[in-house]
Amino acid sequence: MKRIVALDPGGTTGWAYWQDEATGHAGAPWDHFNIGQIGPEEHHLELYNWLGHLQVHDYTVVCESFEFRQHDGERAGISLISKEYIGVAKLFAAERMNGKRVVEQTAGQAKPFVTNDKLKVMGLYIPGKKHAMDAMRHLVLYLITREGRKDLVQSWRNL
Repeated sequence: MKRIVALDPGGTTGWAYWQDEATGHAGAPWDHFNIGQIGPEEHHLELYNWLGHLQVHDYTVVCESFEFRQHDGERAGISLISKEYIGVAKLFAAERMNGKRVVEQTAGQAKPFVTNDKLKVMGLYIPGKKHAMDAMRHLVLYLITREGRKDLVQSWRNL
């Protein structure tokens, strides 16, 4: 089995995964996808254990990178907790993934490319799960750009 997990790390960490075997969730496209959120309470060990629970032989972890922009007025009072959860993912990879590293992508790569409208037409949007949807953006971006899954963009043609 092949599984790709994407994370939106933070006070609440969003997660999304895709696997090549059906997940048991009824209905395409959810047959191969799943999402959720961990937090907002501290969840370092929970995240580490969760990554271990999902690990399979062919396993990739994708994570939104942290970008500190000191003069960004929209991010006043920013919390650096995201860096801690990125560190948990990197520790997991170092200890358990045989030399594979966490693939980091910026929010600026994922958010404009995989919009809510695109997730909606793909049938992968769930309202009220902001962090999980951000993780899903990273997952879809990775699947299209790194795994060559151009079939995922077919539904975007009418947007």
